[in-house]
Amino acid sequence: HHPTQNLKAPRTLIDSSRRRMASTTSSSTASSSSSVEDKVLVVKNPKVKDTATVILMHGLGDTARGWEDAAHFISAKLSHVKFILPTAPVVPVTLNQWMPAWYDLEGLDFRSNEKCAGIEASVETINQIIAKEAATRPYDRIMVAGFSQGGALSLYAGLQQKERLAGLVCMSGYLPKPTGLPLIDPSLHSMPVRLFHGTIDEVVKPEYARQTLKFLQEKGMEDVVLREYSGLPHSASVEELNDVKVFIEEVMPEGANPELQSSL
Repeated sequence: HHPTQNLKAPRTLIDSSRRRMASTTSSSTASSSSSVEDKVLVVKNPKVKDTATVILMHGLGDTARGWEDAAHFISAKLSHVKFILPTAPVVPVTLNQWMPAWYDLEGLDFRSNEKCAGIEASVETINQIIAKEAATRPYDRIMVAGFSQGGALSLYAGLQQKERLAGLVCMSGYLPKPTGLPLIDPSLHSMPVRLFHGTIDEVVKPEYARQTLKFLQEKGMEDVVLREYSGLPHSASVEELNDVKVFIEEVMPEGANPELQSSL
């Protein structure tokens, strides 16, 4: 069994919704990083001024393109939200081979999970995107989300911010390098964290999500919720993506449209 076989969101689950997404467009632009392979995909509605941002990270061995359909699926219902999908650099991965990865993966046992070589560089990449977005919107209109290794990075990076973000989303993931995580700033304790996980995930077992929930609560996080999906393997489903959409809307509501206001 190849470890990356099921690491991508199944396109078939969300392709059927793609036909209704004509109002959204995507554009690929080079990010501020000098790395050649570090491309950023942006998904947003070009007719609406975006007032909120979701930074969405893919899983091990995938690229931003693997989550483009999911971003379109959610964007079609949240026209005020811009989705930024970075692609991880191609690096040697101990568990597999050279592939896009946010950090080295030696295994998912406790000892392996304490190493995560390269994760600090990935945190810096996410921090740069957050800083750029924060120039045009408050930090509480920025969310960090991800799937599998990308979800792990969303937790690790999000919990080290100096400013409280709108929230964190981790799908089919876990908290990497937990003992290396600095003390979570008390100002972040109220930041909502949502963990979404399939009950038959054989790649990142549901126990890892439950351990993450317990760990974050013990560290002082006040609003951490784990939702498990019966019969879902290491992938994303339409039901799950709808729950992500509801969470985004809950913490970053559309609010008043300035263009509408000016026309009154």
